[in-house]
Amino acid sequence: MMEVKFHCDEECNFHKGYGVRAFTYTDYSIEMHSHDFYEVNIVFAGSGTHCIKNREIRVSRGDVFVIPPMVPHAYTDTNGLEVYHILLQKSFLDRNKIESEQVRGFLQLTEIEPFLRGSASNASGNFYLRLSYTQLMELNGELSFIDELSPFSWEECSAMKYHATWKILYWLSELLNRQINSAKDTPKMKYEMQILGALEYIHNNYGEKITIDDICREVYLSRSTFLRAFRSVCGIPPMEYLNSYRCRKALEQLGSSGCSKTETAHSCGFFDLSHMQRMLKKHGLTL
Repeated sequence: MMEVKFHCDEECNFHKGYGVRAFTYTDYSIEMHSHDFYEVNIVFAGSGTHCIKNREIRVSRGDVFVIPPMVPHAYTDTNGLEVYHILLQKSFLDRNKIESEQVRGFLQLTEIEPFLRGSASNASGNFYLRLSYTQLMELNGELSFIDELSPFSWEECSAMKYHATWKILYWLSELLNRQINSAKDTPKMKYEMQILGALEYIHNNYGEKITIDDICREVYLSRSTFLRAFRSVCGIPPMEYLNSYRCRKALEQLGSSGCSKTETAHSCGFFDLSHMQRMLKKHGLTL
């Protein structure tokens, strides 16, 4: 695993308390780092290697992906790489949590695709959003309004800028959803769509007691077929994924709410505080 060279905190990266920043990095490269906010990356030009956790993925014009909080990542071996960044505070996304959960593709864009990108996944490329040149140019027009160089200031137009940001996120979510569904009838996607359903079920119910049999019933697969397909697509067993996701949500909750550690453990699906601490330690995390 590559060493994390530095960490970026929210308060150092957002101006005057606004929950969004948007700007372009040209000739971009950066060493391994992490941060406690979400980051949308849109590649407008050039190419490079995106390193995320232990994985390296080549990126080029049209690639769009989200980097969740606390996920180590870097850009190396770049050639004229131009990446548009939209930084999003967790509290900004939480404001529209109920609405965003109803938007097709939003969960895939912000949570599931980032996991597949950073894991030993064998998922097809249909899960990774790539925009056409026409779509990029259409997006560029929307980005010009929220960009830091926009003539419309946050002080005067924050409500409209927040609205524009959500419009962009929902549009990208819908495009990813369409991309996935356009290939759902291909042989490779047969089980991948069911595993996608399993991931969605885990993300929506991680705070409850979940068993393998519960998930199998949800996606209409036998236990043996489900376990084999899940490991093939995700690279790890389903319960390992569930506990890893619970750990991440626990750390996020502890960092942004007034809940005690015991309350957090229960709300994230752990039996008790000691169970949560054991899982955090197992996954190399600390409170």
